[in-house]
Amino acid sequence: MDLKLSGKKALITGGSRGIGKAIARQLALEGVDCTICARNESSLKITAEELAEETKRNIYPIVADTSNPDSILNLVEKSAAAMGSIDILINSGARVGGGEPEDFNRIKDELILRDFEEKYMGYFRCTRAVAPYMIKNNWGRIINISGLAARIGGNYFSSGPRNASVIHLTKSASLELGKHGINVNAVYPGIADTETIRDRFPNEEALRKAAEMNPSGRLITAEEIAYVVTFLASPLSVSITGDVISVTGGIGNTVFY
Repeated sequence: MDLKLSGKKALITGGSRGIGKAIARQLALEGVDCTICARNESSLKITAEELAEETKRNIYPIVADTSNPDSILNLVEKSAAAMGSIDILINSGARVGGGEPEDFNRIKDELILRDFEEKYMGYFRCTRAVAPYMIKNNWGRIINISGLAARIGGNYFSSGPRNASVIHLTKSASLELGKHGINVNAVYPGIADTETIRDRFPNEEALRKAAEMNPSGRLITAEEIAYVVTFLASPLSVSITGDVISVTGGIGNTVFY
């Protein structure tokens, strides 16, 4: 299937590793020039060189902190200057699971506020900053990487609300920007076999138990998430906006309708 993405320009936050990196790779393989951002300059440059060599597309690394408003404005301006415009925004620049711990009696206000600043406000500011470029072109795609904690109760006093807020942002932005040909969607990733997840799980036994939560008996991969995001970033997704797509491997038994 031709996704009709060749020649598009994408900005991927959190693009140096994990899900963000996988999305940048898949977009570039479809003919998209990409700007990737992260806080760590050395790992960002290594990823950019790797993806450029593999995909033969332009991959621009820009160091940025998406919890900082000025850094976001600088990122978007430099990205547009390097690529000529911005057609696609992938908001993926937030820590998996947010901060720890989230125990009701121990969680600190500062942790919750930091998580919201990083994820909700980071996503909102990036969306607002790229919107003028997309409006000028009368076309755009924005995909927000949320999290399953938005749908789960329990000790998720920071990660749950911040991910739920991303879904509200997604719907509200889709209503605001739809008249300009801009679609806005969100993706719920499941437990993906990434560097971050392996760092957070204490041993292989814990990973095995996490994998058993999926009907397939395995963890999903970052690449499998990237396939779905790449379709949502394409012109072929024209009738999908303001929606949330779960890419989890079928985890859980709750029915949503």
